[in-house]
Amino acid sequence: MRPFYRFAYNLVGLELMLHRIRIEGREHVPQGGCLIVSNHVSYMDPTTVGWAVAREIYYLGRKTLFKPPIMNWLLPICNVLPIDRDGQDMSGLRRIIKMLKAGHAVLLFPEGTRSPDGKLQPAEPGAGLVAAKAGVPVLPARVFGTFESLSKNARRFRFHPIRVVVGLPYRPSVPEGRLEKQVYAQIAQEMMDRIAALK
Repeated sequence: MRPFYRFAYNLVGLELMLHRIRIEGREHVPQGGCLIVSNHVSYMDPTTVGWAVAREIYYLGRKTLFKPPIMNWLLPICNVLPIDRDGQDMSGLRRIIKMLKAGHAVLLFPEGTRSPDGKLQPAEPGAGLVAAKAGVPVLPARVFGTFESLSKNARRFRFHPIRVVVGLPYRPSVPEGRLEKQVYAQIAQEMMDRIAALK
């Protein structure tokens, strides 16, 4: 880990210790290019999953977060990549694919946004496109407890126990030839099925 990333990583770890965090399956995290996919129920999820996998990874953040000058400086050094939330940012997706092929790990939430009720939501096809084009292992993870700590509509923050389960990496089945949106949707839904299987 680069020095600033390790500093931020350690700060996150101190905060998560207050939640009595438990990690299961950390030994499944591979080296090299890896697409990490997780459920998304809280603002805490990116840093929680990032800490759980115990390696330097890259995150996705909507472009509007980068508008304030301080965030435009801070987010990039925290490995946050700008992307449009509508899923049509092809230049952003190509950048993610390029980073995965170069051996980096990237965290992606197939649901696209935080669940309003803590339940798993349908996957967006953009996640399947990234997996199909990058050709790297997909690592499913599931977060429990962050919804209770800080849900989308929470009025206050709570120190609720958190558990992260990391599954086995796998390579999605990608058919040969020209791929349609329906195929990307199927690949993305497989991600959610594997996330759902983590208990």
